[in-house]
Amino acid sequence: MTTEPLRVAVVGYGVMGRHHANVYAALPSVQLVAVVEPDPGRRWAAGERYGCATFADLEAMLRAVSIDAASVASPTSTHHALASRLLTCAVHVLVEKPVATNVDEARELAALSRSHGVVMQVGHITRFYKAVQQLRQAVRQPYLIEARRLTPNARIRDVGVILDLMIHDIDIVLGLVDSPVADVSVAGHALNGTPFEDVAAAQIIFTNGCIARFLASRVAPDAERSLVVAEAQRTYRLDFSREPHTEMAIYQARPTGDEMNHVHVDRHVIYEDNPLRKELTHFLARIRLSAAPIGTLDDDLRSLTLATDLTQSLRTGTPPLVAAHGD
Repeated sequence: MTTEPLRVAVVGYGVMGRHHANVYAALPSVQLVAVVEPDPGRRWAAGERYGCATFADLEAMLRAVSIDAASVASPTSTHHALASRLLTCAVHVLVEKPVATNVDEARELAALSRSHGVVMQVGHITRFYKAVQQLRQAVRQPYLIEARRLTPNARIRDVGVILDLMIHDIDIVLGLVDSPVADVSVAGHALNGTPFEDVAAAQIIFTNGCIARFLASRVAPDAERSLVVAEAQRTYRLDFSREPHTEMAIYQARPTGDEMNHVHVDRHVIYEDNPLRKELTHFLARIRLSAAPIGTLDDDLRSLTLATDLTQSLRTGTPPLVAAHGD
């Protein structure tokens, strides 16, 4: 592969797009050459900050500059159209999660990336948290998992809280439990005058008996991001809300005399050294053929399939398609 700087664009200059642009601008061997953003004020701000070309739409950018890779950080409803256009032009693409609003579109993007021989990576940033990586190495056979992801901030308006927030925890849990899904239930509420749920609770029962419970809200009074994973001999509790650190507590039963009635607690504070930088660095390394995927496109599709089935079930009142998660 060439050692020339990779020419990168950011498509969508909202909250996440700004983070992507900041990281690319600071990385060695990368040149941030363009930002695509329809809002004139944001577009002007990007040009002032990075000195790069800015464009109101993707087609104008593709006509004017040559790029090797792009981050798509636009609203979820635009992901499929923008990413498919870039992939068709043989551009490597990192798409913020969720990759699309439905699984058929996500499969189409995966097929395009394979047919054009380019990398497509989904922005599951929690895969790059040290605490999550340590948890996946340690956990062997969980029987109960509880995930809570609550925020007072409803900054994403074109999808509900399942695809906006809960999908992070779905992706983590599916990476921890090596078993097909046996049963799923979901409930929720749309509270802000849109068809998209603002609060959702879900339960997944796996065929090995593990129970996973999820609660997500973007109308909570306070922020909370926690994960509890229980095994027979120990329980892990992670608190992600104290950025840039994750607090991990490990509770383990210790025998006292003839009974297991003493609990030993190990507490760890894990410094999460810019997971987004790690994610984008990994994406660029994959382009240069110097890194293997952390999570495959099949993993991405499995997480999205479950999340979209929960969303569909919530809107229609029909049971989720459990069989779709059995493989």
